[in-house]
Amino acid sequence: MDLQDLRLFTAAVRGGSLSQAAREAHCSQPTVSRRIQALEAEFGTQLLVRGSRTVSPTPAGLEFLHFAEIALDAEADLRAKIRKPWLLRGDLHVAASTTPGEGFLPGLLAAFAQGQPELRTRLHIMDSRAVEECVLLGHCDIGFTGHRPAPGLLRAEVVREDELVLVVGPGHVWRDQDEVALDVLSRQRFVERSEGSGTRRTVEEALYDSAPAFADRQIVLTVSSAQALLASVRAGVGCGFVSRQSLQGAAAEGLHALRIAGVPLMRHIYLVLPPQPSAKALAFAAFARLSADVHEDLGGSPAVR
Repeated sequence: MDLQDLRLFTAAVRGGSLSQAAREAHCSQPTVSRRIQALEAEFGTQLLVRGSRTVSPTPAGLEFLHFAEIALDAEADLRAKIRKPWLLRGDLHVAASTTPGEGFLPGLLAAFAQGQPELRTRLHIMDSRAVEECVLLGHCDIGFTGHRPAPGLLRAEVVREDELVLVVGPGHVWRDQDEVALDVLSRQRFVERSEGSGTRRTVEEALYDSAPAFADRQIVLTVSSAQALLASVRAGVGCGFVSRQSLQGAAAEGLHALRIAGVPLMRHIYLVLPPQPSAKALAFAAFARLSADVHEDLGGSPAVR
């Protein structure tokens, strides 16, 4: 039994005659008759009731017809996938920390989806620690985070570079400065990101050694997103650290960004994959790498290898 046998049998049943099946297959009627007889011999039962000009399926023939249709549909689906191996289906779940999730990822996902009409993309924004957990547990296919995951099962690679800046409100005494000394920071009131935030972890790692007093800074408010932090700073609650990428358009209104003198607050944006990534994750990872190269060529933040 092979696929041609299945095609001939289904054509004979649907057309109601062996001659119709022969016309569709571009072969002789005796050939069709011989191959269907071979199927009946293989299964040890009659599959067709033969009249003078027509044929109809027996109960066993109906079962065989059901099997043949499923098999031929599966074969057609397989051929379509092989011809278009880049065509993805289902859902692509992307976990991202705030900076990439509210920055470059929405546009990147939209561009990727244009070439994948049967793929649904889902962007889930959370802190960096939650991104790692989500990808590791298999809840999301791929992740993007502003802090390198701890060594272990996850695969991480740099796709972009990001600068963190201190942001102050319109009435702050530092509003006309480009940078501020490290030793005066501890006397400020701070709006902070949550403890799982990659932004907060990067700032603390960079400043704790140089200014131990920074660990005792006055944190007056903790928020879960960069946009909430910017709104709080604009309202005069305190100052805070954010990615420079967050200061785009209306988000930057009334705010002023400063660097910390002598302390470059640069960090990497990481692409994170599980130990055994799905085809969807690998395809989007390749697209993100290409986007990073183009971004660098156009003069954006460099993609670090």
